[in-house]
Amino acid sequence: MYKMDKKDQKILHELDVNARQTNADIGKKVGLSREVVKYRIDRMVKEGIILRFSTIINFFKLGYQKYRLYLRLRNATKEKMEEICEYFTDNKKTEWVVMGSGAWDIIATFIVKNINEFDDEVQIVLNKYADFIQEKAELTTLYISHAPRGYLSEREFDYKKDIIFYRSVDKQEKIDNIDEEIIKILVNNARILITEIALKLNTTARIVQYKIKELEKKQIILSYKVTLDPNKMGNTFYKAIFYLGNTTKKRLDEFMNFCYTIKEGIWPQRLIGSWDAELDMEVSGYERFNEVVMDLRQKFSDILKKIDFFIVSKEYKLDFYPGCYKKFD
Repeated sequence: MYKMDKKDQKILHELDVNARQTNADIGKKVGLSREVVKYRIDRMVKEGIILRFSTIINFFKLGYQKYRLYLRLRNATKEKMEEICEYFTDNKKTEWVVMGSGAWDIIATFIVKNINEFDDEVQIVLNKYADFIQEKAELTTLYISHAPRGYLSEREFDYKKDIIFYRSVDKQEKIDNIDEEIIKILVNNARILITEIALKLNTTARIVQYKIKELEKKQIILSYKVTLDPNKMGNTFYKAIFYLGNTTKKRLDEFMNFCYTIKEGIWPQRLIGSWDAELDMEVSGYERFNEVVMDLRQKFSDILKKIDFFIVSKEYKLDFYPGCYKKFD
């Protein structure tokens, strides 16, 4: 396991706040030269701590919706589970594909234009792997919020200022072909230089810079983040699954607001389907996860009917926009 020091942690925090910051800007904030910042970032990439630099896109504004498929398998060998995950990974409409343990075995999320398009993909999977699927759950995403990794910072976050929200009801915006190509490049390459984007698109840096600013202004580009491998940092990726009941809007808001304050929480989300909310966390282990769960049970016993969990053992894919380009070397 890679041993991070305080300087590494501060660099990761700055990248988590804004991955497009220059090495010089990060260096001023953490007390290092830009050369040392570059060396440390490159080393964490090489060690697998940093998987990629990601751009968070509000795909809702571009006419997309997000749906989720959860599978519990039966009589499936490890090879068969790998095959199913690879099938999802190769599908251009999937966003996130993971294998794990707990309430489910495989999760695949889809970014598509409508529920019929999602259902078409589900039916293909059900027909192709019917002998191995014991149970499934399908859910619709109402809104997603992305929280800073509080465990990387010594300061307390103000969720009203620091958390990014994007919702299925957000006003749609129009973009042109150059806008979309910029998005596809940035999704897995958030730190790429404007001049490199311009070269790839055969246009000028000035046009690319203007386009990016407009995409940010319209809140289509929401943030630039760092994607980490929690296992390399001694953490485990837990997904808490919440079944709620007897909720009022006020009580539901209080529940979600509390989720935002959990320092290991990174993706609090509201759903419609078999359950009502989820919280993705990068925690030090089951003991810490259990502390969070017990705290939630105590504070929200009136609305929390049931909590399931899913532990990610392997992530196959994470693409925040359909058809985006892979990480450039």
